[in-house]
Amino acid sequence: MAIDVYLKAPGEKRRPPPGMTAVIHLDEPGQPGFPIHHTLGLLPATSESAGPAVRAFLLASLGVWAADKLLPRSMTPDAWTRQITLHLPLSPGWMPLAPRLASLLNFLTGDDWTLQAREASPDLGLKGQWLHPWPPDGVMLFSGGLDSLVGALDLLEAGQRLLLVSHYDFGQLASIQQTLAAALREHYGPGRVHHLDLRVQFPEAPELSTRSRSLLYLGLGLAAAAGLDDVLPLIIPENGWISLNPPLTLNRLGSCSTRTTHPYFLEQLTGLWREAGIETRLLNPYQQHTKGEMLRGCRSRELLHRLFSVSLSCSRPVVSRWQGGAAAAGACGYCYPCLMRRAALHTLGWDRGEDYRHDALAEPGILAQRIRGGDLRALLLAVKTWEDTPEEIEACLILGASPAWPMRFLAARQVLNRGFQEIAGFCREKGPGWLQAYLR
Repeated sequence: MAIDVYLKAPGEKRRPPPGMTAVIHLDEPGQPGFPIHHTLGLLPATSESAGPAVRAFLLASLGVWAADKLLPRSMTPDAWTRQITLHLPLSPGWMPLAPRLASLLNFLTGDDWTLQAREASPDLGLKGQWLHPWPPDGVMLFSGGLDSLVGALDLLEAGQRLLLVSHYDFGQLASIQQTLAAALREHYGPGRVHHLDLRVQFPEAPELSTRSRSLLYLGLGLAAAAGLDDVLPLIIPENGWISLNPPLTLNRLGSCSTRTTHPYFLEQLTGLWREAGIETRLLNPYQQHTKGEMLRGCRSRELLHRLFSVSLSCSRPVVSRWQGGAAAAGACGYCYPCLMRRAALHTLGWDRGEDYRHDALAEPGILAQRIRGGDLRALLLAVKTWEDTPEEIEACLILGASPAWPMRFLAARQVLNRGFQEIAGFCREKGPGWLQAYLR
């Protein structure tokens, strides 16, 4: 199924061409179409040198994210791949790069993207001000998850001053991000931490896979960094296992495994930024670490132990609202991120099944359940595959063609091996007999 989506720039007078499936705008009263609700005005105004390119990328990321959420994958023949034509305004520097950006979107979301670009230099109303006497040393994406908490702790312990940038589209996530940021600010002082929490919501959102959310997060982080200093790095704290995110089974090949911080995606995106005139660097300090290694190596283990239970790593964070029960019990306990979190916490002895709505290791019938047992089945199968024939998983890695490929492959293999050891150790040491029998 193909859709044509038109992204209208703020204040744009041009009419969308006929036949559009949907018209999206940035919450302009009286405009027909679907609004994106936002607080983008909190972002600092970008400089004149990189401003048009940065604003164009941010606007494009908003359009991609909204279009991604608009069409359910279940309506397509293979229940995944959609054909999306996005009509969007781009700055002059981005116009020749649109086909390559579309190709990169194909890699990120697994869809067939076409970008119909028209030249524009939209004003997004970025007018936030930096009111502190101190400049930040870096801008960090702060999702409220465990990795971003460790990343902030490590850099703050190293003496850096941070601007933490968060995106939320529902209240529970906003509360988690704000609580963690406030705890960091209280511990390290207001002269070291500033939190910029940005609301971006798209009510017309039947599709929940949101493979493009990382692009939106990067667009927000880029605008924050470029609005303060063109040379500030944009830091994405993500463990190397989830960054590579190897397909656990054959039906999770391609973008069925998320590519949010995949090194190939980040490398190609950085290259496009350079050609568009954007100098901001993308850094992931944990590319060679598993999640457990991030936790064990945290520079403030004591503060991490006090705060980790507040963080949320679940891919189904609103499951408590769907199923009823205590609103605080937001983590489902059976999704892939929850299971990976538990395996990492287990290496420190901090894992507790009662912290989740469902203790996946304590439900004997869970492997037979289509939804609740799907990710656990896939993890167990992947562990067995890695232990018996690791080359099957290695063959699915995408590391990019370059002279550095042998070193990249060796580093990726080592991260995967240590990650699988964490998962296997968690399952075998904490799992009941029925689960251990599955791994024999």
